[in-house]
Amino acid sequence: MTTLHLVGTFLALVVLMSLIEHQVHCRLMHKKPRHFPFRDLAARKKIFINHAVTHHRHYRKEFHDDPVPPGEDHGIRLNYLEGFVEALVVSLLLYPLSAVAALLFPVVVCLHHLMWNQIHMEMHKPEGRFFCNWKAYKYVARHHFLHHRYPDKNFNVALPIGDYLFGTVAKATAADWQAMQAEGIA
Repeated sequence: MTTLHLVGTFLALVVLMSLIEHQVHCRLMHKKPRHFPFRDLAARKKIFINHAVTHHRHYRKEFHDDPVPPGEDHGIRLNYLEGFVEALVVSLLLYPLSAVAALLFPVVVCLHHLMWNQIHMEMHKPEGRFFCNWKAYKYVARHHFLHHRYPDKNFNVALPIGDYLFGTVAKATAADWQAMQAEGIA
């Protein structure tokens, strides 16, 4: 295995993770699908209520609020253990195609969750983390800000690749840009 092959596999898995993030956020956390096989499960309903109702109601009018003590930030962080277990299922599916991809995917998921948790917390509970003035952060913060304005758009938080591929990117209006400037992310 060459370094180029390893890097290519890693980047392909990053794209896969973005597509998974998009579909989970879109289909499980927002939409009430008529034909989704698990639509009536209590866990799926809880995910929907916690995100589409509670999280979006809280952050619809005001994108961020004051930092909270550790442990009180439920609902805006991804769980590493759950992500790792879910990654193992995908790894089993990847294994017949590539053992390297199967081994790398849990690493990609853990890195995604680490990045997602940090940037999502900074968006909603700003503490001035070291990356808060980076252009890349401000770009994803604007992308996520628009998701809260247009809940049927911009499902990716960490890497908006899926939104571009699925055509779910929101276009900011002049009022949106003004609001993002007020938030300090434009």
